[in-house]
Amino acid sequence: MTLNLNVFYAEAEEAGSGVDLLLPATSELVAGIAAFAIVFFFVWKWALPALNTTLEERAKSIEGQIEAAEATKAEAESTKAEYAKLVADANSEVQKIIDEGKAAAEKVKEEMIEQARQDAAAIVEKAKSDSEAEKERLSSEISIQVADLSLAISQKVASSMSEKDQQVLIDKFIKDMETSS
Repeated sequence: MTLNLNVFYAEAEEAGSGVDLLLPATSELVAGIAAFAIVFFFVWKWALPALNTTLEERAKSIEGQIEAAEATKAEAESTKAEYAKLVADANSEVQKIIDEGKAAAEKVKEEMIEQARQDAAAIVEKAKSDSEAEKERLSSEISIQVADLSLAISQKVASSMSEKDQQVLIDKFIKDMETSS
């Protein structure tokens, strides 16, 4: 094994140092730099501006989409606010209509009650006046019948009485009338 190490060490000394192993030959290095410069020039002159233009267009497009989304969001929020306002207005209008309906119903109810009271008072008043008229009619009718009966009785009594008895009865009647007056 020692022999193998010695052989390996001798070969390494003949090949040169470690840096020579890492660096390419000078002609290859110059050709690589020239090829890199040519490729870099073409990329920088044509590919990079096209790439930048594409990236700028894409950025503008994204910014436009973001602005459109923000505008749509703002519009949606304003529409939502308008809708909420309309709903609130509709609710207040409905409540106002309900309140007006209740007030109108209460007014109609009061008017109907007042009309019923007036009608009842009119019926009672008519009944009283009809009662009074009937009472007066009956009273006059009774008075007439009493007078007719009194006259009939007095004629029967007078026909059976003498003139002297009739005169006494008349005088007594006149005295009763004077004392009651």
